[in-house]
Order: sequence, then C-alpha cells, then structure tokens
Amino acid sequence: MQLLSREAELELLEKVGNHLEKRLELEKQHNDGWDLISRADLLEKLGISGTTLNNWEKHGLRPYQSPFENSKKIYYRKSDIYNFLAVE
Repeated sequence: MQLLSREAELELLEKVGNHLEKRLELEKQHNDGWDLISRADLLEKLGISGTTLNNWEKHGLRPYQSPFENSKKIYYRKSDIYNFLAVE
C-alpha cells in the first residue's frame, strides 16, 4: 500500500534536502570546534531575551547544566540550536 503519491514523495524529499542543506550551512559558518555555547553568549549572539529563550526551551530546545554542584552555568548544543531554528 502506497501512502504518498510519487509527486508528494519527491516534494517531501526536496524539503528534507533543503532543511539539511540549511543546517549544514549554519554549522559551516559557525564552526569553532566546540558544540557548546553558554546561555549568555547565545542571548548576545542572537539578540534575544531570556524570555524568548525560555519559550524555546518549552518548545523543545534542550539546555545543559554542568554536573558539578556549584556550577549554575547553562549551556546549549549549537547543533540543537541549528536544528531548532531550521524548522519551518
């Protein structure tokens, strides 16, 4: 049983390909050898507020915190951010 027509299948594959191209281009532009960025740096680089970032977390962007008790610094994986922002 075929769920999609050939045209719909090709259109879906094209959209997936475009998404992957955008993600790869973002990674190439911002590759510094590290996949982590601090919360403060992310807010500054993207020019967004803490409220916006909190909303992004509610919609699936995952924050990471150091496992050490005294560390309260929050980080984000750049690849997670690229994936989150590339969703249309």
